[in-house]
Amino acid sequence: MILGHSIALDATEAQKAHFRRACGVARFAYNFGLAEWKRMHAVGEKPSVAKIKAKWNAVRASEYPWSLEVTKCASGQAIRDLGTAFANFFRDLRKAKGARRARFPRFKSKRCDNGFALWNDQFEINGNRIRIPKLGWVKMHEALRFAGKIMGATVRQHGTRWHVSIQVEVADPTLPAAPEPIVGVDLGISVLMTLSRPLPDGRTKIANPSARRAWMKRQRKLARRISRQERMRRKANAKTSHRQWLRRDALRKLHWRVASIRKDAMHKATSLIAGRFSTIVLEDLNVSGMTKNHRLAGSVLDAAFAEARRQFEYKTAMRGGRIMLSDRFFPSSKTCSACRHVLADLPLHKREWICPECGAVHDRDANAALNLALVGAASPEPLADGRSDTRGEMEALAAGQPATKPPSLNRELQRAGSHRFAK
Repeated sequence: MILGHSIALDATEAQKAHFRRACGVARFAYNFGLAEWKRMHAVGEKPSVAKIKAKWNAVRASEYPWSLEVTKCASGQAIRDLGTAFANFFRDLRKAKGARRARFPRFKSKRCDNGFALWNDQFEINGNRIRIPKLGWVKMHEALRFAGKIMGATVRQHGTRWHVSIQVEVADPTLPAAPEPIVGVDLGISVLMTLSRPLPDGRTKIANPSARRAWMKRQRKLARRISRQERMRRKANAKTSHRQWLRRDALRKLHWRVASIRKDAMHKATSLIAGRFSTIVLEDLNVSGMTKNHRLAGSVLDAAFAEARRQFEYKTAMRGGRIMLSDRFFPSSKTCSACRHVLADLPLHKREWICPECGAVHDRDANAALNLALVGAASPEPLADGRSDTRGEMEALAAGQPATKPPSLNRELQRAGSHRFAK
């Protein structure tokens, strides 16, 4: 298993300037390779990473001598990444229409999240220091916590600080198995996760910190001021002022703070649940479709549904557990967990409802989590891709209900926000 440890770097101003130059070289090499790929394709040649790398090495010293001031890993790995991007693009061309595909590689901008890579034989770690080629030793904020074979590293700027992410190959960890068998987890926006069974502290709901919403006012204010200053600077044909740089740094810090709060809450929640339950049942949500509703897109992305699923997958595997995915069209919220009656309609704003058949009072999220747990218990053996064998009729809703295919959550979200765009 390969684990990554992201460590902050206590770099000097000169070292930070070197990092920025290395990122610039990596970005330039990537754009050089993409332009060369397009040129070769236009003249009828068959482009490849090997040909582009040979062309770059041939002209680098004579035409771009400034690229020799930083490690060769920066440009070399950038061209390799370009080859990976094209491989993903051509691979996804064979996917069915409507499936999510990797897009055609595009040129990188200075404003994008840039970084540069280090190959495992090109750097050295000694305690809380790392030696970077053509720079020397850089102090790390802490020592590497994993012991094993170092596979590589990536230096990247987060906010206003530089971090190095070190990939280490370690033996598969043998963590103790989870004590309880199965739990249904309903992912949400206002409540991050709702569980079908309580945690050791009695909670069945884990709150969402909603960091984006909490800091949105400050973020918009900074963005407006930066935009206004940029328009005035262009109008006066002046250089970027020191105050502009300070506000840009403040905006970077704010974005990094929001991302860190979200990451911290997600890791704590998934570690707590994976350490308690051996089988976790989730919904196969269409996140890309849900984000097409512009009223909820920001909140949906802030909840990080895909990241929760990714963390559950590897954290349960480390303990010998597994996750199961319910059918995307299973009406988990509209199905009564007591008598299995299915409502015809349940608007998004209705958080509680009463079953017309048995009179049971349901919390929308808690009821969905209970239904997911029931579905997982009815399908103990997973398929090869990890999904539960409940496709289509979903075990006829486990109670003889008609096997209907209800409208997707994406359509419900679109209907809820359609009045904003009606002419």
